[in-house]
Amino acid sequence: MQARKRLGEFLIEAGLITQEQLQKALNIQKTTNKKLGEVLVESGFVTEDQIIEVLEYQLGIPHVKLDRYPIDQECTKMISETLAKRHTVLPIKMERDKLVIAMADPLNIFALEDIQIYTGKQVQPVLAKEEEIKRFINKYYGKQEALKAAEEFKKENKALKLDRNKNPRIADEDVQGPIVKLVNSIFEQAINQRASDIHIEPFEEEVKIKFRIDGILYEIMKVEYELHAPLVARIKVIGNMDIAEKRIPQDGRTTFEIYDREYDMRISSLPTVFGEKIVIRIADKREFLKDKKNLGFLEHDLKLYEKLISSPHGIILVSGPTGSGKSTTLYTALRELNTGDRNIITVEDPVESTIYGVNQVEVNVKAGLTFATALRSILRQDPDIIMIGEIRDKETAEIAVRAAITGHLVLSTIHTNDAPSSVTRLIDMGVESFLISSSLIGVIAQRLVRRICPYCKEEYIADISEIKAMGLDEEREYKLYRGAGCLYCGHKGYIGRTGIYEILVIDKELRAAITKGYSSDELKDLAVKKGMVTLKNSCIQKVLNGETTVEEYLRVTYSMD
Repeated sequence: MQARKRLGEFLIEAGLITQEQLQKALNIQKTTNKKLGEVLVESGFVTEDQIIEVLEYQLGIPHVKLDRYPIDQECTKMISETLAKRHTVLPIKMERDKLVIAMADPLNIFALEDIQIYTGKQVQPVLAKEEEIKRFINKYYGKQEALKAAEEFKKENKALKLDRNKNPRIADEDVQGPIVKLVNSIFEQAINQRASDIHIEPFEEEVKIKFRIDGILYEIMKVEYELHAPLVARIKVIGNMDIAEKRIPQDGRTTFEIYDREYDMRISSLPTVFGEKIVIRIADKREFLKDKKNLGFLEHDLKLYEKLISSPHGIILVSGPTGSGKSTTLYTALRELNTGDRNIITVEDPVESTIYGVNQVEVNVKAGLTFATALRSILRQDPDIIMIGEIRDKETAEIAVRAAITGHLVLSTIHTNDAPSSVTRLIDMGVESFLISSSLIGVIAQRLVRRICPYCKEEYIADISEIKAMGLDEEREYKLYRGAGCLYCGHKGYIGRTGIYEILVIDKELRAAITKGYSSDELKDLAVKKGMVTLKNSCIQKVLNGETTVEEYLRVTYSMD
């Protein structure tokens, strides 16, 4: 908020701050040049919601939630991105002959005058949260900015080629400005749209840029092929990769900060027929530190999960394909186990999030630090709990088994379709069945399904084909749910994801079956008889609970068959 005495007076009149607090905030504001409202919120004197409520009441200016407001995209084009960012404002609609502007600070008369002069329209302010406005500025101007940067590059590159004919010493760095803007814009768009991955795919005449949002890949924009080489070079530079090497795959890593939050960007390059394809995995470090109740466990599964992680020793495996949330489950378990009286050591490739109080080791294959070599050293470090990023080979599996048998709790991931097949996967690696039966205490298999958007969720009666697909009683009527599509979810009908789980707890009977060499199907049949909820049944329960849809059930169960 703009530094104005009037705001302070409003807050004092409302009894939210004292004169002393206002003076303290004004003193801080003078030295930091921050807005007064921002200083008041940061100092903990008031919340942003309280400021909005006071201004709404005192000025008679309505408050809007941009996530649920029908923003007219044509109106957003009426002012430049520079002006929108300078004053933290967003045009949202035309009302008669007035341009309605969402503002964090309606007392900022300079912003209102600037917009009025720029557009030639009368301006009507409405209140909105500053963070929401910033997010929507990036959402609506991001693509425009990216395409503008692409055009700038083409013009400057063309000019550079002409100048180079006269002066061959001119360097490529002279046109790097637009490429830096383009890469930053792509990163910002991806984060704003909650993407987990960015794909940059070269083809014969164009480069496609795609985002994976809630597990589904969407094409966001296309740029001309001439931008491919500088785009890849820029990403490689920030990822500390070799820009001269284009014949072999490479991995890199960088961090990107936006809205005071830091995102880990893991970069992978792969040579293709038309050049290198880039995939960037985006990880919000705070996402890994969830509460167990937010993972999506059904009540029955939550009790089993708590039983497993309370075990003093043994191996707990989390299984599932890439992107199924295994790391989040492991980090959540570690966070709960990290009580301060246990020595917890992890071996990861790479370390995805740091946890205070946990000793984390990152694998470095080039230096000879593999999972197996790190584990051997860890066993001499007096650990109570060991977390192994992934069991990939016989050597790692055998060391993990040995650690579990000698009194350590070992947590790890493994790539298998369901919980029982994790046992046969270990046997395939060469681990003896009697060692598995004596060390393994449980397996958590999981997948992620899209969650129905709460703002456009609608009820309907299931048709016979849906009832048959889920194997339900065809004589009964079932009320199911789906998302109609709205502004909040980008008309997708879904927002966010939740987990479905299959938890196999190894008891005496299952240990005997593993030692006897039962197949994964036989182990599954036995576990189901003993009450194990399968991944399919877990998903069906979430469909019936109204958390996800039949469409998601069919998509996920198809991938399991």
